[in-house]
Amino acid sequence: MDIKSIESLVALATEQNKKISDIVIDIEARSEKIDRQVIIDKMSSYYDIMRESVENGKKEKFNFVTGLQNECVEIVEKFYKSKKSILGETVGEVVTAAMAVSGYNACMGKIIAAPTAGSCGIMPAVLTVCENRGYNREDIVKSMFTAAGLADIIAQVATFAGAGGGCQAECGSAAAMAACACAEIMGGTPEQCANAFALSLSAILGLVCDPVAGFVEVPCMSKNIMSSVHAIVSAELACAGFKSVIPADEVVLAMKEVGEGMDERFRETSQGGLANTPTGRAIAEKLLGKINK
Repeated sequence: MDIKSIESLVALATEQNKKISDIVIDIEARSEKIDRQVIIDKMSSYYDIMRESVENGKKEKFNFVTGLQNECVEIVEKFYKSKKSILGETVGEVVTAAMAVSGYNACMGKIIAAPTAGSCGIMPAVLTVCENRGYNREDIVKSMFTAAGLADIIAQVATFAGAGGGCQAECGSAAAMAACACAEIMGGTPEQCANAFALSLSAILGLVCDPVAGFVEVPCMSKNIMSSVHAIVSAELACAGFKSVIPADEVVLAMKEVGEGMDERFRETSQGGLANTPTGRAIAEKLLGKINK
């Protein structure tokens, strides 16, 4: 994308009285020299895959490499159906959807990496719950362009790689993408979408990438779940009028700084954090053999 900052993208959308998604679609159409609808239809097919990954993840019997938490979706769905949840039905849908897709990915199911496979449960959980709550599918599909447009700035400035910037770069970026998409779906202005993005990402700065035994199971699945709920809360805050004190572009720069300063133990090496606990090391040794530290 030829826009180099979130501020510029928001300004352009505001000036033209358009949604950010329409600006991004226009840019893509000009760049690829194809009709807008072709681009929208392609994104719609990606959303279909996201929906399928939620459905498949809920009905598949997981067989994780670690042998742990195989029945996680069934357990959690049973709890939310019991009506014991303080937060209620919507949170239950978000939690089970994010868990389903994250687990499905860990078992080599077909997913959309948005922006990475390790964070693949966040966008589908947020978007499908929006559709289940009655929001228009066309608006949901278009909101994915808003997420992509703001994420493009992360790609230009920082990284999506856990090995480069910790899980803040993976689940943090995905949560920010889901938050700005959700804000647009709810009718938020371009500025509110940017605030949702900034609020979400700023609250996940410093999140480490510490997969136990190197597998995308523990704690990756729980990070997808928490980030999905966090994204919706950030969108609602922004649409309520709550603003991020630090502008979105500066939050992205902060993420880059934090990621570059993060010890390599916390950047997908499985040498620190939960992976380096006694239990984490025992799981790794059982699966991989003797681990040298």
